[in-house]
Amino acid sequence: MMLEKVTLDDIQIGVKAVDWKDAIIKSSKILLEKGSIEDIYVEEMIRVLSDVGPYIVLGKHVALAHARPEYGVNELALSFTTLEPPVEFGSENFDPIKLIITLAAIDSNSHIEMLGELADTLMNEKKVKALFDAKTKEEFYKILKA
Repeated sequence: MMLEKVTLDDIQIGVKAVDWKDAIIKSSKILLEKGSIEDIYVEEMIRVLSDVGPYIVLGKHVALAHARPEYGVNELALSFTTLEPPVEFGSENFDPIKLIITLAAIDSNSHIEMLGELADTLMNEKKVKALFDAKTKEEFYKILKA
């Protein structure tokens, strides 16, 4: 269970970003500092999003930032970043983005269970709204784990 491994150090609250590129860069900071990903991974997330469009936007106000494992993933990892103010990603139906979940998967299969766990969390609209509204890492963590 990957969500069980999430700690306070995997959460950023109220990050200010000038645009979606800046939001991706800032949301990747935790995984870069931990050594879970390399700089090329962040560059690839931005490149693909520029080329393909906002495919990482999962639903209303939520994006799952990720790229292919061969672009500098060192370990399976996950982080959460709330944006204040929210940022436009170019998704007509789901902008602006308030929460970026940054995923680093080491292969095509290792993250499948984690995505199932995330789906369960994200389908609970009340819980997601509470995550958006969390003012501290501790509050976000408590809601995520509930």
